[in-house]
Amino acid sequence: MRPFSMRDKLGYTLGDLGCCCTEQFRAMYLSVFYTLILQVNPFHIGILMLITKIWDAVNDPIIGAIVDSREATKGGKFIPWIRAFSFPMAVLCILGFVNVSNLAYGLRLAYMFVTYVLYEALYTCVNVPFGTLSSVMTDDVRHRTALSRYRSLGGTIFMTVIVMVGPLVLYVDNKPVAGRFLMLASVFALIGLLCLQITCVWCKERVAVPERPKGEKLNYLHVIKEIAKNKALLGVMFFSLVGMIGASVVNGLNTYLFKDYFGNVKIMAVSGGLSVLYSLITFAITQPLADKLGKKEWCCWGAGFAAAVFALLFFFPIHNPVLFIVINGVCYLGASGMQVLIWAMVNDSIDYHELQTGERNEGIVYSTYSFFRKLASAVSGSLSSFVLGFIGYNVAEGAMQTAEVSNAIWKSYTGIYVLGYGVAVAILFFVYPLTKAKTTEMLEQLKARRAEKASAVETDGEQCP
Repeated sequence: MRPFSMRDKLGYTLGDLGCCCTEQFRAMYLSVFYTLILQVNPFHIGILMLITKIWDAVNDPIIGAIVDSREATKGGKFIPWIRAFSFPMAVLCILGFVNVSNLAYGLRLAYMFVTYVLYEALYTCVNVPFGTLSSVMTDDVRHRTALSRYRSLGGTIFMTVIVMVGPLVLYVDNKPVAGRFLMLASVFALIGLLCLQITCVWCKERVAVPERPKGEKLNYLHVIKEIAKNKALLGVMFFSLVGMIGASVVNGLNTYLFKDYFGNVKIMAVSGGLSVLYSLITFAITQPLADKLGKKEWCCWGAGFAAAVFALLFFFPIHNPVLFIVINGVCYLGASGMQVLIWAMVNDSIDYHELQTGERNEGIVYSTYSFFRKLASAVSGSLSSFVLGFIGYNVAEGAMQTAEVSNAIWKSYTGIYVLGYGVAVAILFFVYPLTKAKTTEMLEQLKARRAEKASAVETDGEQCP
């Protein structure tokens, strides 16, 4: 097999881009579509998302355990899952944006529920194997950090495009157009499908995963008990849970902030243009900062800075959207560490699990982390809708919001940002044990242990008659 190369990095970048083309597009615009096009009560949307996302989160460890229990095929252990399930996932993404506003209210809710649940189940069958894939592509710590950086680049590319294109395409005269949501969903679903298929060709599984002896079944309960002792994974999970809730709720309110507080939704495209510059800076500085300071250390300093800035904005509102976009972009640079390095920290947690237990169990360990990400998505998706309902947002087509509602959107946006990032930093600082020095020590211990096992196997082989 060819050695790890730029082809693997680009393939992994495209894989994340493929996942984002459906998942992030839905995260940004599905609740907007439900609210403004289907005209569904935000409280009902919140309840729907909470129920379906909690079920989807429970699904993740189940899928991860199934993936772990399957033997690797000629195509690998994880790649065949991505190749097979990316097709129906793209179809369900498109179906989620069909305009059913002419149906009775109850039937609208039923259609939303069915398409939402089916899509999330198929997305899990793609995303859990994709996330686990990086742990078997290489066991080199610098390569893994590089994969984490390149993975974040895929999401950044998509967010740059959608933030620029979305407001320009989906709205006419500051009003949403139903058919354009379906059109854009179709375009991104097909692009995502193509990217994931390229990932299956360009990425290679190199780290050998020991097969279980025949007849020995994976003891799920035992693995879960071991995971509960993994402080590194617990730190990453709760850090990501709280940070994602804060970031996702803020993203969910983003359209309403520009549409109703600043009064011009299309100016969001300016944010998309500047995000290209911020993303390039982030991509350039993350690896050097992580190498010098450590992954944990950089995440704490950067996200802490962003939380402090938004604490000031909470008390001192600004009404110039361009100034806000610039400030928000600078804060993005600070918080980018937790977005970019999280996947490398998950891989470090898998190594920490192996050091503690002697077993890797990548699929179920990653899917347990994914469970918490989905739980965060469930809470945040519902919370955005609940916030809109609580402040009295008027969902009627073309409705103008009162000054009180507009100001409440600003307070909600900045306040949730501060709480989300601030609490996340505290969790990472006090719970996650892998500082730069301890990560290096852990990897050296694992390397020595693996060499010792390999030597023992060679000795046993020489003694066989």
